[in-house]
Amino acid sequence: MAIGIETVFLILGGLIFIGYFGEHLSRRLTIPVAFLLLLIGFGLRFSGIVDAQDFLGIQGIFGTLALIVLLFDGGLSLNLYDAVFKSGRSLFAGFFTTVLATIITAGFFLMIGLDPIIGAIIGAIVGGIDTGITLSLMHSMTFPEKVKNFLTIESSSNDVISIILAIVLTQALILGAINPAFIAQEIVGKFAIGIFIGILVGVASILTLAKIEQGYNYMITLAIVLLLYSTTEFLNGSGAIAVLVFGIVLGNETSIRRAIHSKEVESYPMIKEFQSEVSFFIRTFFFVFLGIVVTIGNTNSLIISAILMIILYLIRYIVIHIATVNSEMEIHKKMLVAINPRGLATAVLATYPLIVVQNEIAANPDFPAAEIIAKLGILPEVAFYLIILSVIFTTILLPISKGMEKNNKEEEQVKEMRI
Repeated sequence: MAIGIETVFLILGGLIFIGYFGEHLSRRLTIPVAFLLLLIGFGLRFSGIVDAQDFLGIQGIFGTLALIVLLFDGGLSLNLYDAVFKSGRSLFAGFFTTVLATIITAGFFLMIGLDPIIGAIIGAIVGGIDTGITLSLMHSMTFPEKVKNFLTIESSSNDVISIILAIVLTQALILGAINPAFIAQEIVGKFAIGIFIGILVGVASILTLAKIEQGYNYMITLAIVLLLYSTTEFLNGSGAIAVLVFGIVLGNETSIRRAIHSKEVESYPMIKEFQSEVSFFIRTFFFVFLGIVVTIGNTNSLIISAILMIILYLIRYIVIHIATVNSEMEIHKKMLVAINPRGLATAVLATYPLIVVQNEIAANPDFPAAEIIAKLGILPEVAFYLIILSVIFTTILLPISKGMEKNNKEEEQVKEMRI
């Protein structure tokens, strides 16, 4: 039975309030809001208020929109100068955590008799910590400034690396693993087109936005983002990469202006402000959406997710240990290891491969989709379990690690006083 218009508006309006008050509640209780939103979505479905079938029709459109917003948001928040020149340890942690998770999860899937490419995709989408949840934890708890900076750069780079790896691996899944040279050629071609168009449109936008009436800057920018994604896809490039590069160019506007000797000095904080509002709505809706559409009850998926959660913590412990050794961050190692949540990027990317395969079926009716779709069915469920498990683990381990760090400091102070 289709949902009535008034019910749709009631749910959407309610979700905005839930997201807003959930943010405040999560700061007070140090419980990530993603956990609450997922449970609300599952509760709406379980209670019979909504039917998951009514939402499946918008999965492709909304999943792609959420990915576009996530990519643009990630690009805007990535400071290239700080990332390249000031945050080597953070970038090391972000890069190797995701890459190791991809490789080890692929090996784990191969060991248990499942498709290793599917395992690699899962490893890529769950490899890094979530930016939104990590930032909300930093707002709700007291952290040293250097820990905040480390986690901000790490989580931002995590999102970018996870998205790129997921796109590459999904493309490899579609093309098949018979001819690696052909796969590499196709992927490099798509990325090159996406990067070129993203830079071109980004620089052109920087030069023209100053001439647009101030109040409409964001709406024009959002229109450019949507058109950029579609046009790049029509040109057989990667629309996702184009949007990411476009966001990076706009996010580093001052540096770009200096590089092209632009006389304009005006920046556009309103774009980032509106983007945060749009991201809030997308984040709120998508977590509830995932809770509604995901199928729960597969014991094998739960066991796989639990094993992966243990693997992810082992990887994080090793990488953080290496990244912080002989540095001022070493005393905060336990806290950094404890912060290991998954969130919006995992939720969005869990539906991305299926959307790409469905688009491939529409473009190529002869595409052998049945086997791939069956394999991809595990993604949303594993993602749901991992988001829940990672949030629970982080919520429990973070206060314990902070307490241990505080005790260590007190013991060191006592030793110094004795000396």
